[in-house]
Amino acid sequence: VTRNGAHRKTGIIANRCRTRQKVTQPMVAPHHPSNHRPKASVSKMPKKPSSSCREDSPPVDEPCLPSQHRTERLIFPKPLITVEGIARAPLNPGDFASLHQRTYELRPEWFEGFQLNASKTLAVHRIVRASWNLSHVTPTGFRVGAQLQRRCSDSVLKTPLVAFDVNPGTLSSNVSLLYRPVASVCCEINVQVPPRGGSGTEDQGPVIDKASLQHTGSSTTTTLRCYRPGRDSCRLTLDHLMSYNDRLAIGGELLYEWYRNTSNAQIALAARYNHERHSFAATGSREAFDLSYWRRVNGRLQIGSSLACSNREGKAIGTIYYRLEHPDCTVRGLFDSDWSIGFTYQRKLSQMPIVAGLSLLFCIPKNTFQSGFKIDLDSNLQ
Repeated sequence: VTRNGAHRKTGIIANRCRTRQKVTQPMVAPHHPSNHRPKASVSKMPKKPSSSCREDSPPVDEPCLPSQHRTERLIFPKPLITVEGIARAPLNPGDFASLHQRTYELRPEWFEGFQLNASKTLAVHRIVRASWNLSHVTPTGFRVGAQLQRRCSDSVLKTPLVAFDVNPGTLSSNVSLLYRPVASVCCEINVQVPPRGGSGTEDQGPVIDKASLQHTGSSTTTTLRCYRPGRDSCRLTLDHLMSYNDRLAIGGELLYEWYRNTSNAQIALAARYNHERHSFAATGSREAFDLSYWRRVNGRLQIGSSLACSNREGKAIGTIYYRLEHPDCTVRGLFDSDWSIGFTYQRKLSQMPIVAGLSLLFCIPKNTFQSGFKIDLDSNLQ
């Protein structure tokens, strides 16, 4: 046999051996040298179920929903993962007197006749004001005032804030002092000085209209107020308002007043629920109770309602408020169960620091009509 023929014969034998190995591979595993890894077997043996699996678990292709034809116990999917939530610390609830503030902010500020107001900011915390009023309801005349404050660090007033206005003709004035020596304590006093020159008011001195001492905590507010203290009459209130969480606030108020030989003491309870888009507040005592509701309909419209009932007067009044805001004007209005309808309209004039306002109020049972117009000049307006 030639050398080339031997090679051809060897190649034929090798091909036959490879064919035999492929046919017999599923039955008998071939011998592999130590330096080569064995190939994976074509046929796999089924794995035994682990001890953690249940014997009554449903097949993979069957759903885990209940079926009317199955009587064995079903295995539902694992529950959702429990994640720890974020707890918000209770916020300060504010003052007891501002419990219905959101609703009462929608109330129109009535003015009658003609008003001209001007204010000028001289420096930080230094404002000078002047006003001229012509009306049949409020005192007529010219008044000048200012608001002064020396130093302020965050919410701590290093010096008292003084605000006053004086009538140059009669020298009647109103003075307000606000001082916060520390961040948690606030003192406030309002003093009225009667006009001079009249026979009936010549001997009268300054009258303390209101004095208050307030302590503000992280989630509580306690306030002590005194109204017009005198020899024969005075009124004292002590209220405490506490935040249960960031939504709910509860509190109470103790009222004690006397006039000559008579005295009266009452206790009132209050609660308020706040939300970003709505709020509900209630105040109740033995003689009266108040309810208020506020809601933000959209970015421009706010509505509110209030119900005030008095057992002493035997009367209840329900009122609906609304406030419509635009970039350059604001409309506030109300109508109540006493058939009082009115609104106020304020508009800022373009490119001028002037705000013009119009007020209209009409009461059908009393057959009264009030209208007013005012102009505000403010240097801070752009």
